Amino acid sequence: MGFARELVKKGHHVDLWTCAKHPDLNGATFLEDGVRIWQTPRWGGLGRHDGGYAPIDNLARITQTFQGSWDVVHAFDHRPNVLLPWLILRRRLRDSGRDAPVLFAADWCDWWTAGGITTGRRRFSIIDRMERRIEEGSKRKADGVTVISSVLKQRALDSGVDENRLLLLPSGVNVDQFPVLDRASCRQTLGLPQDRIILGFVGFSLWDMGLLAEAFKYIHDRRPNAALLIIGGGVEEGAKKIFHRQFRVGEDVFLPGVAPFSEIPRYLCSCDIQLLPMNDAIANRARLPNKLCDYMASGRPVVASDVGESSRIINAFQIGETAKGGSRELAEACLHLIDHPEKSLELGKKARLAAETHFSYAHLTKLLCDFYMKILQGDVGK
Repeated sequence: MGFARELVKKGHHVDLWTCAKHPDLNGATFLEDGVRIWQTPRWGGLGRHDGGYAPIDNLARITQTFQGSWDVVHAFDHRPNVLLPWLILRRRLRDSGRDAPVLFAADWCDWWTAGGITTGRRRFSIIDRMERRIEEGSKRKADGVTVISSVLKQRALDSGVDENRLLLLPSGVNVDQFPVLDRASCRQTLGLPQDRIILGFVGFSLWDMGLLAEAFKYIHDRRPNAALLIIGGGVEEGAKKIFHRQFRVGEDVFLPGVAPFSEIPRYLCSCDIQLLPMNDAIANRARLPNKLCDYMASGRPVVASDVGESSRIINAFQIGETAKGGSRELAEACLHLIDHPEKSLELGKKARLAAETHFSYAHLTKLLCDFYMKILQGDVGK
């Protein structure tokens, strides 16, 4: 959606296909910030069918591919509800006799198979091997490939994707919708204590909660004045049970649940430091959590595990501290910033600057448009 908004500002027409928030057999189409959004019909909760395999969703999208025409079709995944309509459109529009070429791009934003996110969920290893062929093969078939991290860029190269067809394109942030707000005012509005050091964590998928809990226990034992604010939960709400067992919820740990995105700036700006715990796994090395860009935009420093792309960015832009090792090392890095508020303030300023420049969607969308034009002006589809 961040890229779609900016493309519309540049005068382009953008259709964004996504799943409905709630079970809906009819689906819905509406405009938001000039982007035409189609929420495809489905039943059951989000996350059913392991995402992307719901038959009604797939059937609706396949039917829609026989209507309309586009100049660029960008598939942000390899799951059936993205890949199947992408492949059908590719065949239909390429065979339509159009004078202008059509660009078929693919995005790689997570390491799914081959030891990644979904490998452990498969009952039979052959399923993972089959999906790996789809995950990697769809990128080879694309005219151009955007990757969210240098780790996935290397995987794309190893899979046979030509480097000239690759663009390292991180996720970003819409800084116009993410103002830096006064900490005291935010805490007053949210009912948070004014006299505490508040550490923040946000996410719809609550990964690595065990690591976060262990690190916060170590911090809290040494700085009893520290509190932890966890915003989000979504389909993994149960991951927060660990905090109910170990801490005084409502006093030392605050769990407001899923908040509208418009409220995220207020929550994050109420914090002193943002936390990004990550166990050292291939999925964490390859991904770039969206929360990192939101952390930058809040103007607060980030303390993260020294893992993968997130660590590389934090160190490159000097927006926080990274810690090699486990929970104790992560806690020590956080305690260092708590004990050095001037350094924390300076890192926070650099974080906001990074959000306003390199990681703004306005900047990233220019890179994307340049990439589209580079591919379109070459031998597209050959």
